[in-house]
Amino acid sequence: MDSGKLEDAIGLFDTALGLDPTAVDALLHRANLRMLEGKPAEAKTDLEKCIELRPNHIFAHLRLATIYMAMDDAAGAKRALDDAERIDSQSSEVHSYRGELYFAQGQMVEAKAEFDRAIECDAGNPTAYVNAALAVMNTPGAGGGPPDIPEAIRLLEKAIDVDPQFHTAYVHLGQLKLSMATDLTTAREVISLYDKGLDYCRTAEELKDIVSMRILTVAQVDAASALKMDTLNMQ
Repeated sequence: MDSGKLEDAIGLFDTALGLDPTAVDALLHRANLRMLEGKPAEAKTDLEKCIELRPNHIFAHLRLATIYMAMDDAAGAKRALDDAERIDSQSSEVHSYRGELYFAQGQMVEAKAEFDRAIECDAGNPTAYVNAALAVMNTPGAGGGPPDIPEAIRLLEKAIDVDPQFHTAYVHLGQLKLSMATDLTTAREVISLYDKGLDYCRTAEELKDIVSMRILTVAQVDAASALKMDTLNMQ
C-alpha cells in the first residue's frame, strides 16, 4: 500500500479478512486504501464494520468523519466526530478534525477555536498549528481589515519548532513571508527557510516541492537585485 501497489494490497487485505473477518486493523487499513482508490462507499462499509466490532476505535470514527466530509455530508461528519469525542474528549485529533469540518464550512472563528483546543490537548501536534494559522489567514481583522499576519507566522514557526520535518509548515510559512517581504533581506530569509526545509524532506515529492519554491524565490531575488530594486514589488 505504501509503495502504491494498490491491487496487491487489496489482495492481501482480502486474504487477511478471509482468515479473520473480525480483524479490525485490516478493515481500517483497507478503508484507507479504498479512499485512495476513490471508492468512499466501500471505505465507509469497512469502517462501519470496524466500529461494529470495536465501538471505541477512535480512529475508525475519525476516518469515517473524513469520508462524510469527502461526500459533503456535514451532518454525518459531525455525528462521527461526536462519537469520537465521547470516546476521548482530550484527543487532539478529534478537535483537529472538527476544526477542519468548520473550516470547510467557512466558519473560521469556530475552526480556530477547535485548532486551539487541539494544541491544548497536544502541544506537539504540528498539524494543529498549521491549521490554526490557515484559519487566522482566512479571518478578516477588526473592521474588516487584513488578517493577523504576525499571528499566522508565529503559529507556522511554532509548527516547525515542534516538528522540524513538517513539510507543510515550510510551504505555507515561505509563501506567507515572501508575500509580506518589504525588502530583499527578508526575501533572502525565505530562501534560508527553504534550505532548512530541504534538510528535513522525507520524500521525493516534498523535495521537489521545496526545490521548486526555492528556485522561484531565488529567481525573484536575483532579478530584483539585478534591477537594483530594494523590494520584490515591481510597482
